[in-house]
Amino acid sequence: MAKKIELLAPAGTYDAFLAAIENGADAVYLGGKLLNARQFAGNFDEEQLERALDYAHTRDAGVFLTMNTLVLDSEMQEAVEYAAKAYEMGIDAFIVQDMGLASNLKKLIPEITLHASTQMTIYSMEGIKALETLGFRRIVLARELNLAEIKRICGQTPLEIEAFVHGALCICVSGQCYMSSMIGGRSGNRGKCAQPCRMPYSIKRDGGDIGSGYLISPKDICYIDHLSDLIDAGVTSLKIEGRMKSPEYVASVVGTYRKYLDLIYEEKGIADSKTSRHKVSQEDRHKLLQSFNRGGFSKGYLLGKTGPEMMAYEKPKNWGTPLGSVVSQDKSTNSVLIKLDNMLGMGDGIEIWSGSKFQESPGGIITKIVKEKKLVRKAHKGDTVWVSVIKGNVQKGSRVYKTSDKEMLEQAAATYSKGSRKSGIKASFTMKYGQVPVLNLQDAYGNSVSAAGEQLPQKAVNKPLTKERIIEQLKKMGSTPFDIEDINLDIDEDAVIPISELNNIRRSAGELLEQKRILSFKKESANFDKRTFNSISYFPGNVQKINKDKKISAMFYDYPDRMDFKDLDVDRVYLTFTEIMGNEKLQSVENIRRAGKEVYAYIPAVIRGNYTEILKKGLQKVSADVDGFLAGSPAVYEIVREKLGNRVPIVGDYTINILNSYSLNKLKELGFTGGTLSCELNLSQITEMKYPQDFDTELVVYGKIPVMTSEYCPVGGSVGKCEPQKCGKLCKNGVYKLSDRKGAEFLVKSDCIDCRSTIFNSNVLFAPELSEQISKTGIEHIRLSFVDETEKDLHDICSLYRSLLRHDKITSNMEKLVERIKVSGFTRGHLQKGV
Repeated sequence: MAKKIELLAPAGTYDAFLAAIENGADAVYLGGKLLNARQFAGNFDEEQLERALDYAHTRDAGVFLTMNTLVLDSEMQEAVEYAAKAYEMGIDAFIVQDMGLASNLKKLIPEITLHASTQMTIYSMEGIKALETLGFRRIVLARELNLAEIKRICGQTPLEIEAFVHGALCICVSGQCYMSSMIGGRSGNRGKCAQPCRMPYSIKRDGGDIGSGYLISPKDICYIDHLSDLIDAGVTSLKIEGRMKSPEYVASVVGTYRKYLDLIYEEKGIADSKTSRHKVSQEDRHKLLQSFNRGGFSKGYLLGKTGPEMMAYEKPKNWGTPLGSVVSQDKSTNSVLIKLDNMLGMGDGIEIWSGSKFQESPGGIITKIVKEKKLVRKAHKGDTVWVSVIKGNVQKGSRVYKTSDKEMLEQAAATYSKGSRKSGIKASFTMKYGQVPVLNLQDAYGNSVSAAGEQLPQKAVNKPLTKERIIEQLKKMGSTPFDIEDINLDIDEDAVIPISELNNIRRSAGELLEQKRILSFKKESANFDKRTFNSISYFPGNVQKINKDKKISAMFYDYPDRMDFKDLDVDRVYLTFTEIMGNEKLQSVENIRRAGKEVYAYIPAVIRGNYTEILKKGLQKVSADVDGFLAGSPAVYEIVREKLGNRVPIVGDYTINILNSYSLNKLKELGFTGGTLSCELNLSQITEMKYPQDFDTELVVYGKIPVMTSEYCPVGGSVGKCEPQKCGKLCKNGVYKLSDRKGAEFLVKSDCIDCRSTIFNSNVLFAPELSEQISKTGIEHIRLSFVDETEKDLHDICSLYRSLLRHDKITSNMEKLVERIKVSGFTRGHLQKGV
């Protein structure tokens, strides 16, 4: 019989954890106080974590600890020691993003169970193969995959596959978002995302506004109608997002998904190849919407490429459910007259959409409802009522939404307040003359305990102790986490003991089993000291080579058709793979190489769909004319290596998120010949890193950094009216930028291969005054990235950096260039501050 699919729930607080367990979660993922991607959630200290583990394990549920952020060298030992302590407590699995951390954990604790976070940007079998070598047991897939892709992956890998089914959807591919980090210093890769995607933007074409709204704010996903499809696809675990959400939200959403999963399995049985397709009731749909939504739900990418229908252009926050419309307002009493389309109760929260969509809407918790001049506790559909207290200006006809439902919240809270979830066990009770009575309890994990009474059975004089009464008393497991599902009695005829003695035996046995169950999940002590950590995680490396000359790489996100590379003062040129596919471009590549420069083909981190086919078909041809490849992800590396073997160098790009020496070394172990450090490191951290021998390391020091990669095209989606699988290619007719509230403009480029978009930072990374410090690091190459510079500026910038690295005198023209770049908008990125 096939194993049931796992329902995995979020918990940001202990109450949310209880809500998840009591509403049927098979496992809960939560964060400790260290290294998790929701640093602003409540999270769990050690005492809470141990309490949660014991509670879950005695109720047939698992607990996964999120350590899904990037780790600095200075944090690595603490991270490993923290993981070791959690492992000893009994954590069932660790959700990890950082390659270096994953590598160290497997070296130090070989038995540890690792799950690859969605932050590792896994969307293909090639990516999974790369992570399999790191020892991961489960892969959390990127949310951009469709059902067919998920099914194909499940059928091709022995690893467990986890997929998101409900909750917030990032507009950027997870692990590839640097927007919050670059514009505000709060890194998503460090668990501190400020969600700039939920801010308003206008979109500009060639400088003129053509639209505005919350243009990169998606709706939440809801796959409740596709549970059977995901079961049939072979998914191991269904994940609900929401560690920042309330316990009531967790209770409502988890309980609803549990209900329909159980209905599916009850109707068809888990051995069936095709499961049932239960229709979700309107009441349950309403519950999910009322819990949280942004203008309804979307199917995300599950059924294929989507556009405007997955976006919440009007409002980025919780919409609630439609309640009615404004009839009038009485400012003197802070009251609003509303015509109701749905029920309203005291204590409900409402919001009135009045005025600009970019302003906060009036609303609040209802403390007074007046119907026909009478105070009422509830009002119903069709009623017209005065509600208070509502401050602010509202307009007649404005839409009113119910953002919270007090009754529903109370019902949700009641589901986890009593701790009613039980674990089924078996029992056998023996009561023989001349022997103390014994109760044996056994759980499904093989734990078995026995508790004996203190009194010998006597022969009943008047009223014997019936089997029915014995069973009734033994099944009263009370506050224990157990429920006796099967009981066997072996008792002598007319034997009797006091009911109090029977109760004492039951209580003792229940306590013994609970403790044995808890202890069975604890692990053997894993003691780590600094010496142990250093000896196991050590790898041969070089301290920075202060006097080593740096080479310069130039990255071109657009092919420079009329560029004269002969006088361009760089050592290596990166050109996009798709741009150099044609024979004409390949001839240009040959000219660049004749000018004494290396040429590498750049392949981005995300290459699903058509791009993958183009890559696989063109690799042999392109490889004959380039010196190597720049791979945006381990998945890209696997494709190139599979096609070309070890005959070409492959450098990893910064999108692999290398934040520590251990990840850099792991990149070398995987077969990369070089690696680009994360743009989120500062120079002090870079200087202190340990670099693998014979490994080409690189650092981006100039350019507009791509801060988002998305399967959604904001040009086609918001103003181009593009339809799924039908690109209007409006993005090719002009230069498009997103402009934020402060006037910062972010260049948007779409590939028109898979309608994948890249958003570039508004300011150019530029810190020429730090060149002296950069020259003292162990970096081999510095990279200059170009996307919209003029040919003259491009040449001058390369010459400037060459002079800075050689400590040559800066010319007056170079000084003017520096000033002009700074006036036009620049950032030092994280070179000084870091994350």
